[in-house]
Amino acid sequence: MEDYKKFMQAALNLASKGRGYVYPNPMVGCVLVKNGKVIAEGYHKFFGAEHAEAQAIRIAGDKSKDCVLYVNLEPCNKWGKRPPCVDLIIKSKIKKVVCSMSDPNSHADGKSFKKLTENGIEVITGILEKEAVKLNKEYINHIKKVKPYITVKSAVSLDGKIATSKGDSKWITNNKSRDFVHKTRTEYDAILVGTNTVLKDNPLLSSHNKGKNPVRIILDEKLATPSDYKIINSKIPTIIFYDENIKDIPVYFLKDFVKLMPVDFKSAKQDFNVIIDKLHNMSLKRIFVEGGGEINASVLKTGKVNEIMLFTAPLIVGGRNAKTFVEGDGCDYIKDSLKLKDITIKRFGNDILLRGKF
Repeated sequence: MEDYKKFMQAALNLASKGRGYVYPNPMVGCVLVKNGKVIAEGYHKFFGAEHAEAQAIRIAGDKSKDCVLYVNLEPCNKWGKRPPCVDLIIKSKIKKVVCSMSDPNSHADGKSFKKLTENGIEVITGILEKEAVKLNKEYINHIKKVKPYITVKSAVSLDGKIATSKGDSKWITNNKSRDFVHKTRTEYDAILVGTNTVLKDNPLLSSHNKGKNPVRIILDEKLATPSDYKIINSKIPTIIFYDENIKDIPVYFLKDFVKLMPVDFKSAKQDFNVIIDKLHNMSLKRIFVEGGGEINASVLKTGKVNEIMLFTAPLIVGGRNAKTFVEGDGCDYIKDSLKLKDITIKRFGNDILLRGKF
């Protein structure tokens, strides 16, 4: 038992290295032990990166056979960017898995332990469980308590334009408004934009040092983001959705902090729930949408938007081809329009922020 605790503490120490980088994923560390000696270690470095177990097994190679694997959280058992860790453990012929706690995520929650046992691998749980729970308290609360919440944010002129007919949008609102948005981003798991926003503004999409950065979600159907753009070169976890029919991925997208997600874009355009469901499956539940008119229309059409944040600046842009806050098909009659409630209004200098809920 003392050896169990010693090696599990080593796994917990490794896991803690991911603090501030992996959220909303858990911090996970892994130690492979054979004949009482550590032969490989791994930890989850940042959101979307190689999992701790996979890293340790990769480092150990063939030596992982008949090892004891120590990990502070139940191994995953579903496909994401990489194959499930539980399958990799079985394939590597590890003889025993020692774990602190089960994963409260419904995709795991003991299922991995059962699968390991069914495949002849001994499973021991509860080692330094209190320490493991404390380490991932934020993740556990997120999984168990946080309900999906989607906010659509935009900034418009007095005549409802988010950009000129030539696509210029810098800057509609003032510094105080933008500073508030940067702080607000820290409250969300992810910030979502489309390709047009990226191409026209080349945004960093960060909290600008106001707190933790949300995961950046880019809808880039044709993988058109240039190689020198900020989202490709700043090491903030980024998920890029692209059309599943694209087979030749530009090499500059293949970076550790970039997670590429193929998707049926035709279906996603018809029903944005395709994107929302994938985000929720990755435990990204609080989504801050800062898209253009078409994306805003698609998200609103799902009926899952909880809140609108609309900044209005004392500008008149004009132009029948200038973009508006919500485009898409719209409604035919005012009586069918979406209606906000619980309205609050706040001023940031000459800008006005209207917040409302559905």
